[in-house]
Amino acid sequence: MTLPYAKSDSYKIFDSIAGRYDLINTVLSLGLHRIWRREMRRKLPVHSEQIVLDLATGTADVAIELVKDVRIDKVVGVDMSEGMIGIGRVKLRKMGLNNRIQLQVGDAQKLSYTANQFDAATMSFGIRNVPDVNACLSEIYRVLKPGGRGLILEFALPSSKVMRALHLFYLRKILPLVGRVLSGHGTAYTYLNQTIEEFPYGENFVALMRKAGFQNATHRSLTFGIVNLYWGDKA
Repeated sequence: MTLPYAKSDSYKIFDSIAGRYDLINTVLSLGLHRIWRREMRRKLPVHSEQIVLDLATGTADVAIELVKDVRIDKVVGVDMSEGMIGIGRVKLRKMGLNNRIQLQVGDAQKLSYTANQFDAATMSFGIRNVPDVNACLSEIYRVLKPGGRGLILEFALPSSKVMRALHLFYLRKILPLVGRVLSGHGTAYTYLNQTIEEFPYGENFVALMRKAGFQNATHRSLTFGIVNLYWGDKA
């Protein structure tokens, strides 16, 4: 399949749909994205006063979920889309969270932070949009403190033939149509569908994490295998 956009330009899609993104995300995931975020939060390191980096932070929903945890002192959210970051900053002001969450425009492949800075790093449904996945994983590993943990949520395809067929029908037929109606963008959710189908998942993605240096890298399937939660630790 040929993507309608280069991955390096994918942030422009999110700029164009930023104002409706939260609504679209809730509708298309049937609200399950909240459960997936909570599952990721449960896998954070056990110690307190953590500083967490949230990549592909979007409108800051994951960052907001993370600071609910008593172990988290501060979250730094990074995203390429200025439009999404702008929406996120408005949400944080309304919620009084500016002192605990800092949002910045930045590239997950070339982070501006020094090595060994964060206790954990999270990335939700964004790594498949990164042109160089290996560079992104290496950067996550670099900025983690020794003993820090990388946590990644990403879509996958179910192993069950029945569930896979149903999910592919949803991705190819229903999701693009509903996404187009809700977003007013002609191709944004066709792009989403194609990146999900082409991206490595399961043990193939775990192998990429190990290549980047993560120890104890593994994954867990969520919601019949349509989403995977990956995690690994820095030695």
